[in-house]
Amino acid sequence: MSVFEHWRLMRKGWACGRSRRASSSPKWREKLEKDRRVRGFIFVLFTALCVVCGSWSHAHPTYAVALLTTVLAAGIFIPMRIGLPELFKSNSKLALVLIAVLINLYVGKVIYLWSMRQPGAEFHALYFYVPTAFAPLLTTSLLGALPGLFTVFASSLFSSVLINQSIPLLVNNLMSGFIGVYMTQRVHRRRDIIQAGMAVGLVSLVCAMAFGYVGETESGVLIEQGAWSVVLGFLTGVFVNAILPFMEELFCVNTDFTWLELSDLNHPLLRRLATEAPGTYHHSLMVANLAEAAAQKVGANSALCRVMAYFHDIGKLVNPQYFVENIDGGENPHDRLSPSLSALVILSHVKDGAELAQRYHLKRPIVDGIEQHHGDSLVYYFYERALRTIEDCKAGVRILGASEKDVPGFDESQFRYPGPKPQSREAGILMLSDVVESASRSLERPTAQRIEQMVRELVGKKLASHQLDECDLTLKELHSIEESLSFTLKTMLHSRLRYPQKERDGIEALALQSATPSAPVLSGLATAVADGSSTNQDAREAVTSDH
Repeated sequence: MSVFEHWRLMRKGWACGRSRRASSSPKWREKLEKDRRVRGFIFVLFTALCVVCGSWSHAHPTYAVALLTTVLAAGIFIPMRIGLPELFKSNSKLALVLIAVLINLYVGKVIYLWSMRQPGAEFHALYFYVPTAFAPLLTTSLLGALPGLFTVFASSLFSSVLINQSIPLLVNNLMSGFIGVYMTQRVHRRRDIIQAGMAVGLVSLVCAMAFGYVGETESGVLIEQGAWSVVLGFLTGVFVNAILPFMEELFCVNTDFTWLELSDLNHPLLRRLATEAPGTYHHSLMVANLAEAAAQKVGANSALCRVMAYFHDIGKLVNPQYFVENIDGGENPHDRLSPSLSALVILSHVKDGAELAQRYHLKRPIVDGIEQHHGDSLVYYFYERALRTIEDCKAGVRILGASEKDVPGFDESQFRYPGPKPQSREAGILMLSDVVESASRSLERPTAQRIEQMVRELVGKKLASHQLDECDLTLKELHSIEESLSFTLKTMLHSRLRYPQKERDGIEALALQSATPSAPVLSGLATAVADGSSTNQDAREAVTSDH
């Protein structure tokens, strides 16, 4: 909409002066993220800094070091382009990996040059005093196992060429890096990184002892090497733990630590949800349990699924009284609204939620979950009401003998969520968990068979309506998610044993006996109760089958 058009609508009172917050990232940031020229500059700068590191106190000519470094840099970029295309095309993640390698390289070079000036250094294997696992630990914690493995190869190759040309240094870098990646690929607590650093130190200890015995090193030197290996491994874990929050903010990378911090239920938005929309708050907690269990079943990010579920319905804070879970037995406000207006109120909670998330600076994946957890599906209840209203209008027009052209029409898009469809596995799991939890509230007798049938039908409907086409969930994973949702719902909706009532004493028994009606009355009451119970049972079955 143009500025003039918006001003004209404001003059007529059809628009307000406020505008919604844009949920997309700035254009300049997206351009920098994908620009090839920026990627080329990162490559040139990395190569130049590696040349400076290699030429520093090096006996070989600078041009020879520059030529070798350029060949090595090209050699590591080719496998990255082939095996890790997402990392290669993301300039921020590429810069993160290369900065980690450079920090590892320069720290190792400084320690090596300082050690060489110490007395008796010629008898020590100085490569065991270098914190070789810093880059793999940092990259794996931020980006995952595959970028971490790439960092192991890159840092080991450059360190063994530009710091000290030795096979023991290369082997130590590779082994400690592999252990660091293995120990850090699934970290859920800060102390897990410390434990990974200790494991790296133990591996360096084994390498130091092994190469020391092969080289017939003195026992005192072996003890010193082993002690330094363990200490450096521990210090590496501490240092990575210290700078990890700074690197997350600098490169806009989200880790499990981020999601664990956001899962605190004392967040201002969640506290507002608990007080202003308690039904929605309880619904969000249940969806979180369902989504987390399903994500664990298929290997998705369970911490992210839990946090997305906590915040996915925060848009209902704008008009909480218009959502059924918050209507406490009072008048339904939708009875006074037309179907199109009711649908507009329901649909608006997605945009309102995205705007609230932007205002409270929530992470981008949470905003995506808010926008995508309904996809572009129909608000079916009000859509059907609108159809019935149109049919009633047509019937009335036919009775009055007027033209059916006078009947107002409506657009189906007015009853569809704005989308987009789920773009990630976690968003797809959130969509299924949300619809399953909402539908489970209508089950009057939630037996295991009915729960399984309901979950199977709802997952099938979402799949048939193409809501899951863009989230990379396979049919096998959908089957596992279906099983997980059924199992979790059965544990949530389980029935309890009826406790035996306390036996009445003699006085209560006499009073009850004196108040007992005669046998004919009792038989009549029993017949009425039986008829009523069968009628109620038939009604419940009809409601269940209609649902």
